[in-house]
Parts: sequence; C-alpha cells; structure tokens
Amino acid sequence: MHSKLFVAAVGIAMTAQAALAADGWPDQPITMIVPYNPGGTTDLLARMAADAISAEVGQPVVVENKPGAGGVVGATIAAQAKSDGYTIFFGNNATNVVQPLINKAVQYDPVESFDGIATTANAATFIGVNAGLGIDDLDGFVTYLKDHANTKYGTAGVGSMGQFTAEYFMMETGTDATHIPYQGSNNAMAAVLSNEVQFMIDPVVLTQAGSDKIKILAAMIPERHPNLPDVPTTSELGYDLTLSGWFGVFAPEGTDPDAIARMSGALEGMVASEVYQEQTLKMGLLPEYRDAAATDAVVAADLETFAAIRDASGISID
Repeated sequence: MHSKLFVAAVGIAMTAQAALAADGWPDQPITMIVPYNPGGTTDLLARMAADAISAEVGQPVVVENKPGAGGVVGATIAAQAKSDGYTIFFGNNATNVVQPLINKAVQYDPVESFDGIATTANAATFIGVNAGLGIDDLDGFVTYLKDHANTKYGTAGVGSMGQFTAEYFMMETGTDATHIPYQGSNNAMAAVLSNEVQFMIDPVVLTQAGSDKIKILAAMIPERHPNLPDVPTTSELGYDLTLSGWFGVFAPEGTDPDAIARMSGALEGMVASEVYQEQTLKMGLLPEYRDAAATDAVVAADLETFAAIRDASGISID
C-alpha cells in the first residue's frame, strides 16, 4: 500500500514538472526583488534563497535591491509585477504585515497582492534590560515596570518590530513604559547599555549575550534559542507571549501554483541543509521552512495579532 502511494506521489510530482516544462517555465532569468539595501540581513537571506531556486529551475535568479520607505517601495513594485513566474519578492513581516497596518501610503494588500512561496528563517525576539537595574527575572521585570512609571524603552524607530513586541508585552502584562525611537537597533541598544532607556525587546538583544551591562531575561519564542540555551522562553516562565519576526519569499498574486510549488520545494531543501542552518544561526536567526499555504497562514495570523497591538497602542507613522 505504501509503495503504491509513493509511486502515485512521484507520478503527480512528475506530471506537475512536465506541465511546467511544457509551458516553458522558466525559459528566462527570474527577478527577485529585495526591498532593502545590499548587505543587510534580508538581502543576505534573499541571495541564499535566490541561489537555491536557481539551482532547482535551471535559470539565474537575479536579485534587484529596491530600498525605500521601510521596504514599501520594493514591495509595491513586486505587488504590481506580472504574475508570470518571473518576478518574486523576498520580504518579511515588516513589509507584509506591519507596513500595511500602520502606513496609509501603502498601495498593496498583504493578502490579496501576494501568494506565499515559503518562509526561510525566523528572527527570535529577546527581552533585555539594563543590568544596573538589578532585575534578575521576568517576574521582577513586570514588578519593576508597575513600580516605576518613568521607565523608557528603546527601538529602531516608530513602527519597528521592537515597538510592536514591547507594546505586546506591556499589553499582556498590564504594564507601561515610554517609547523612545532611535535611528536603528544598534543605537537603541547603545541607549539600553548606557541606561538612557531601561529596556529593549528586539532580536538585536541577542548580540549582547555575555555582556555585563545587559541582562537577557527571556526569549519570546516557543523553544530556547540554540545560541542562548541558558535563556528561558517566556512560556517556560508562565507568560504566554510568543512573537517573532520572519523572512520569506512571495510571488505576485495569481502566479502559477506549480511554479510556486517548485520554488517552495527548492527552499525546503535549502532550509534543511546543514550549510544553511549553520549560516543562519551565525546570523542569530532560526532556520524555519513554511510551505506556501503555511506562509499565507502566518501572514494572516500576524495581521490579526499586529492589528490588535496597533489598535491598543496607537502605533502609526502617519
């Protein structure tokens, strides 16, 4: 029985690939739009994904960086491209969730404008506080926030992942603090280290592991991060608070499902590879593959979660 199912599955896969071949896809290079400058985290992940897809389909996947407006410029170009399988987009939950929720200038719909192909990595969020505050654990942090009305937290800017995660934490714990936006995560982290602000909830906190100037209290992910195995998760500590960033590949809505499936399969193999897992962990990221349907689902779920945070906190860049 199992052998018959296997043969049937192989037959279906071969039929799908034959259909794509008959249609001639791809018979020219594919463009991957990246909505940020070269050299950053999203760009590096995108180039790895482009190489994996290229190896699978036998055509170059050319990365085109289209930065601007927090990723909106590139996302808009991708959303308006033809759905012929020759334009794909490497985005994240900033471009496909946050910006559409807080920026009235966004002209694409994160659900209707894109078809998910796959996610390839998650950015774990950590709660870090200035070590001089003497806070030893998450319960102590919640108590501190309730007892100190003038507490401030730093982020990479208004509408950043750090602001959403901090507001989410405070919304769920009944606490409050003043938001101080900076130009980038590194500047915000420097402010935490100097006690200009008292805490930060952001993936960049991971970079301070081992520092005696910051105390990393918890990770807002389902399981402990391999790079910080001694840092507990929020759920371990009794707080049902899980929120992290992700990166993934999308196509303009209406792209051939067979083309999407083939590219998604290539990315599944990439994420499973030892080389990719080592590279992403060195970047502080968690390799994680979601197929096309799961990618669409995480976008929909995050839109609901982040909209609730926006509505409760009033986050807006307008």
